[in-house]
Amino acid sequence: MRLLVFDDDAAVGRLAVRIAGMAGIEAMAVTQADAFHHSLRDVPPQIVMLDLQLGSTDGIEQLRFLAEQNYRGALILMSGFDARVLDTTGSLAQNLGLRVEGTLTKPIRAADLMQLLEQLRSADRTPTLDALRTAIGQNEMVLEFQPIVTRRPRTLHKLEALIRWDHPGFGRLLPNEFLPIAESDPATIDALTEWVFDATTAAWLTLASQGVRVPIAANVSGRNLHDRSLPDRLAERLHRAGMPAEMLCLEITESAAFDDTARIMDILGRLRLKGMQLAIDDFGTGYSSLKMLRQMPFCAIKIDQSFVTDLTSSRDSRAIVKSIIDLASNMEMESIAEGVDSEPVAALLEQMNAGSLQGHLIARSMPVAAVAGWLESWRETEPSVGCAA
Repeated sequence: MRLLVFDDDAAVGRLAVRIAGMAGIEAMAVTQADAFHHSLRDVPPQIVMLDLQLGSTDGIEQLRFLAEQNYRGALILMSGFDARVLDTTGSLAQNLGLRVEGTLTKPIRAADLMQLLEQLRSADRTPTLDALRTAIGQNEMVLEFQPIVTRRPRTLHKLEALIRWDHPGFGRLLPNEFLPIAESDPATIDALTEWVFDATTAAWLTLASQGVRVPIAANVSGRNLHDRSLPDRLAERLHRAGMPAEMLCLEITESAAFDDTARIMDILGRLRLKGMQLAIDDFGTGYSSLKMLRQMPFCAIKIDQSFVTDLTSSRDSRAIVKSIIDLASNMEMESIAEGVDSEPVAALLEQMNAGSLQGHLIARSMPVAAVAGWLESWRETEPSVGCAA
């Protein structure tokens, strides 16, 4: 469970984070609206703690933003202003469809906040398998897209489809919060993956109609690789939708790719024969051998972000990343660096001849409707424009 605190008084934020930690809740605090908006999207919280007086903005404006973002988690309102304003704002939040779990008068008493957080934490808020099955059929799942690019020249190579669950009670959930549940049941993970494929083809057709014709990468769970009929079923879906097979790239984690060698080679080989691209994801975190990598029909290696993040400060990370880039080049595979969040990291990767970059420095994940506009704006930031779309 995560808590996001928005108060322009940093001391209040620090207090709330400390108390949340004592209650066993992960927490972060921000003092600016931009940081609040980014955090809400990038690391969706299950609890938002919001002050009403926020300097250049105010709590009511942020309540409207939460409602516009369809935030469905718990909300704690706090204020040192007139108590009637706090009550009025609580009523407004409820009218906007937000779930107010409590209000606090400032200065905040640590005991009051601890009690409220413990009540929220003790509630059963773990998504269930039945709820996930229902969500798949009731359009609670959504896809966002993150670009994979080179910058010189400006070229969009791919988009990665990232699944989210807009849970009616818990708010927006990230994959690590529900994929383990889905993977506990073969029928559910297959249904979820088929939903992703259908949503991906629909998104590709939308983008193609706007002149953006690039492959879309979608993640495949190792649990999906139990069925040798997967290549045929997927090829039929693509044909039915009118999406060229080469416009789909399947990302498979290193650990899943080398789980059952004979079966995986069978399935991956047939996927490639049908024209689809394959990328090995999170490379460097598993236990694969170079012999096994040579035997698998991958087109790209994605360098795990745990190595990329500290690239400028860790000699070991630089050595590992450079080795992976050179390995990919020598095997005639594309290298893709994940988690590129700063200019120094991007520049160092480009010096190492990394094939493509992906991360917040380039763009955060976005709805399909925002991709074409982002691409146009991104191209305009450099005179020398290249395009794969």
